[in-house]
Amino acid sequence: MQRNRYHHISWLGGIELFEAAFSTQPFPRHAHEGFAIGAISEGAGGYLCRGENMVLPAGSLSLMNPEEAHTGHAAVGLVRYNMVYASEGTVRDVLGLRQLRGFAEIAPQDRDFALTRALARLAVCLNDARAADRKLATEEAVHDVLAQAFSHYGRAELRKPGREPAAIRAMLDRIEAAVAEGDDLSLTDLAGAVGLTPSYLIRSARRATGLTPHGHVMRIRVDRARRLLLDGVAAAEAAAEAGFCDQAHLIRQFRRHYGVTPGALIRH
Repeated sequence: MQRNRYHHISWLGGIELFEAAFSTQPFPRHAHEGFAIGAISEGAGGYLCRGENMVLPAGSLSLMNPEEAHTGHAAVGLVRYNMVYASEGTVRDVLGLRQLRGFAEIAPQDRDFALTRALARLAVCLNDARAADRKLATEEAVHDVLAQAFSHYGRAELRKPGREPAAIRAMLDRIEAAVAEGDDLSLTDLAGAVGLTPSYLIRSARRATGLTPHGHVMRIRVDRARRLLLDGVAAAEAAAEAGFCDQAHLIRQFRRHYGVTPGALIRH
């Protein structure tokens, strides 16, 4: 049974994600205009590439440079993988790089499965159409995939994050205001507002605070909902006013942040 999905992120440089799950579908010799970045999560994939027959078991990465001709098939039974396709220009824009050297090795082992997890997080973001701040979460997930791939396997040197206290404070103020006013947030807008590139803002925010911009948005939304609940606002209304798509989403995030559901919040 085929369970493939193909996502096109039109507002983020046309980046695409292929969620593959197949056993009998072969791909004839072809090439991609941009980079192809994937991770085998189950089974084994097969390639004919660079004149060599390759078998990629679970835990392997698949890293293709632009215009690199190859075939594809499931080598043993069902194969599952997530694969991102991104043009060279889009990768440079997302990571704030002037040039890319590409991937020297097609099928390295994934270090600590970091890239596998990053690709899976992107798939979750794209499949959860009702999630709050989905655009911001997707932008961060794409950044994580590309940063992991090119810094670890593409010899790219990303700018080391600084503490940037003024920019981080301005970012937090912008998030607070947006949550209070019910505005949508994007990584591009946040970075532009504080005068940093999106990639550098993510890394600097994580270094200075331990959270990414999206992590701060969720923290501030949950805190706003908590204060509303303490003021006697019903959970469904508090969820809507804090910017969650529904009460169930608030419950999940509330439990993640406080260890209890909103119903366990007791005012004395």
